[in-house]
Order: sequence, then structure tokens, then C-alpha cells
Amino acid sequence: MLALLIAVSASLARMAEAYIVSLLIALVLGSLMARNKVVESIMLPVLDILQSIPILGFFPAALAMFIANLPRALGVEAAAVFLIVTSLVWNMIFGVYASIKSLEPSVFDMARVYSLGAVSRFFYIYVPASRAALLANSLISWAGGWFFLTAAEVITLGEEEYKLTGIGAFIMESYNRGDYASFYIGVAALFATIMATYVLLWNPAVKSVRDLPLPSVSAFYEKFSEVVSRVWSGLGEALVWVEARVKLPGFVPRVVGATLLVVALFYLGSGVAGLLSLDVVGVAKSFLHELPLSLARVSIVLVFSLVLSLLIAYLTYSFRRAAMLIGASGELLASVPAIIWWPLLGYVALTFSWGPLVVLFTVLLQGSLWYLYFNILVFGLGSIRKEHEELAAVYGVKGWHFFRSIFFPSVFPSLLTGALSSWGGAWNATIAAEYVTLGQRTIDLGGVGALLNRYTVEGEAGKTALAALFLSLVIVAVDKAVWARLFSRLSGKFAGE
Repeated sequence: MLALLIAVSASLARMAEAYIVSLLIALVLGSLMARNKVVESIMLPVLDILQSIPILGFFPAALAMFIANLPRALGVEAAAVFLIVTSLVWNMIFGVYASIKSLEPSVFDMARVYSLGAVSRFFYIYVPASRAALLANSLISWAGGWFFLTAAEVITLGEEEYKLTGIGAFIMESYNRGDYASFYIGVAALFATIMATYVLLWNPAVKSVRDLPLPSVSAFYEKFSEVVSRVWSGLGEALVWVEARVKLPGFVPRVVGATLLVVALFYLGSGVAGLLSLDVVGVAKSFLHELPLSLARVSIVLVFSLVLSLLIAYLTYSFRRAAMLIGASGELLASVPAIIWWPLLGYVALTFSWGPLVVLFTVLLQGSLWYLYFNILVFGLGSIRKEHEELAAVYGVKGWHFFRSIFFPSVFPSLLTGALSSWGGAWNATIAAEYVTLGQRTIDLGGVGALLNRYTVEGEAGKTALAALFLSLVIVAVDKAVWARLFSRLSGKFAGE
């Protein structure tokens, strides 16, 4: 029991550290992108690629940046936090970016009139403007971090394995050694921990800015929020005080920014040069051979997720008494680490010939469905206007007619945004869905996810990174060719007007 408590505490601390890092990155980078056209033009395409890289694609970077340069224990812990950050940070950055971009120009005119410096603008304009978007996106990001937790706690490349104490590792080790009692106790402890974080922290936080049907207990959040507000306000006041008394020449921030950009480009160039030294043609052939299978699976799951998420969201909207139960179930299921579904459904996977495909579909669905559902729940349901509901009640518009004429047009922009995230989430889930080792048995179902796992098991760090880059380029290409056109053509046509 002590080992379980330590494992839960370690994973929870790791998640908290990754979230704090992600929050700071999102606030700084998102505000820079929103207010600096050079940073915006560089970072938007870079982020498009980075958010499309599955967690295995970041393993070589984690090894190179942290494990190779820090003492082993510290390096492995830092690498795990870094990998979890890659599952949390992207939509948080875009949330901050969109919030600040949408501010009225008069806000920035007033900032210039009162000669507010960069630090003052950050603490008094950018952060408050981003609060609602950050909280709403944190609901989704927190689930994404738990979903890939196990992959971050056990980093394997060839013969090298770096394993950390954590609930994900505890559950998998218990299953692999046949200790099923510890396995199910670990799963129960994981579920309890996940739900506690939502009920005590995230749900009341989100409900403070959006009226959503989520179970929550506000007492803990109120105390926690008060402490965080005091610390943040103190930090802001201290930095603003320093800024007011230490007048840096105007060129200093530009020099610092340019230096950071040069360093980043140097490492990026070194990485690209390293990838080009590999058997690019061979990796490309293997990738193209596996791509159609994964593409078919992801497309099927995406369509299924679209239909199911709409149904769940409509049930949530229609049956308010069941809304909290549906919301809580979604939060719990969305957070279950991807790899744990294999041992949970191990009997099915190892007994029936069709079993592995059932588990594969389950894992892909978990990686895809909840992006859609939470986007509709958090952003879409709030778009249904009261006057439309009242008119529907007056004229007796119910059932299918209400769904087609009011519900669907109102939530469609959020559904489209969720579908874009769902598309990327399903691709990231292929690494856990298409390849797994259960005890002494390895299940390889083919596909891009399986290819990445095979390269990782073989210790081919460069090939892993190159295949992940190919995958990200495919995802970005589809985003630009399909999703961007959908957004541009349908913008304004489905707004519940």
C-alpha cells in the first residue's frame, strides 16, 4: 500500500510540475505570438508541426536534452516532465494567443498612453485576458497529460530503459508479473486520483468562468485559488517594481529574443542535419507502407467520434439531471492512460483473434472522442442562445427539428475545432493502440504507430524522430488542405444565427 501511495504521489507531482511549466510557456509564448508579428510568423508553423508529433517522437530530444546532460535521476525526471508537457501545452498556447488577439485595439492604445512596460502589460492585460481560455483548455490538457503519462514514466530506446516511480508504471508492472490484485487496486487508485483532481480543482475552476454541468466541490478550490492569487500578485508587483526602476535600453529585449532565436535555429539545424544523415529513403518507404493502414483507422475513428460526441453532448444538454454524471464519466475516461487499456481488456486481447482490434479501436477512440466532446461541452453548449431556446419552446420545436435547426448550428464551430484536435489526438494514440507488450507477448498490429514503436525498441532514435517528423508533415498537410478550407468556407454559416 505504501508503494501505491508513493506511486500516486509521484505521478501527481509530475503532472503538477508539467502543468506549471506548460502554463508559463503558454502565457509567455502565446502573448509574444499575439503581439509580435515576427514571432507569430515563425512560431505558428513550428507549433503546427510540434503539436502533431506523437510522444515517441520526442523521446530522442528528451534523451539528448536531459538524460545525457544531467545526473541520471534528475535527467530522467526532467525528461518525463518534458514529455508530459508535450501532451499539455499546445492548446494552452493557442488559447492564450487567441484571447489576446481578440482584445480590442483600444486596450493597447491605453497601455501606450499610460506607458505600461512589457511586464506590466503581461500581468495586467495579457494574463487576465487569457484566464477563461486557459481554464477551459486546461480541462482538456489535464486529461491529455494523464492519457500519455505511462509513456513518459517508462522511456525506452533499444537496450536503454529509464523507468520512474509512478502510478502508470506501477499498474503495468503489476499486470506483467501477474499480480492482478495490485493491478486492479492501482487502477482504482488512478481513477480516484483523477476524479479528485477534477472535482476539487479543475471543475470548480472552470465553473468560475463558465456555467458547465460538472461535479465540483468549491471549498478546496477557493482556498487554493486564494493562495495562488496572492503568490501571483506578489510576483507581478515585484517584477513591475523592478521594471519601473531598472530601465533597460529598448534594444535589449530584441537582442535577447534574437539570441534565443539563433540558438533555437542552431539546434534545429543540427537536428535536421542529423536526420538527413540517416537512411531517409528507407524510412520514407517504411512510413509510406504503414501510412494507409493507420490513415484508414484514424479516419473511421474520427467519423465515429463525431457522431458519438454529438450524441453525448445532446444528451448532456437535454437531460440536465444526468449531465453531471455524463461530464464526470467523460473526464474520467478521457484521463485513463492509453497503455492501461490493453491490460484492462487483456482477456479480450489475448483470447480472441479479433480481440486486439477491439482494444486498438478503444484506445484510438479514447485519443479522439474527448477532444470533440469537451470542445462542445466547454465552448459549444454556451453558444446556444437563450432567445433561440425560448422561441423553440414557444413554437414547440423539439427532437430532430430542434437538433437540426438550433443545436447543431450553434455547436458546429466548436465541433469543427474539436474535430481538428481529435484528428491529431487519434494519430498520437496510434503509438499505444497499434503496438504493445503484455507480459511475454508482443502485439504488433501494423501502422505508423507500430513503426514508431519498432524503431524505439530497436534503439533507432534517429529513425524514430524521422518517422515522427514524416507523420507530423502528413498531419499538417491534411490540416492545411482539408481543415483550413472547412474553417474558411463554413465560418459564419453555423453560428446559431
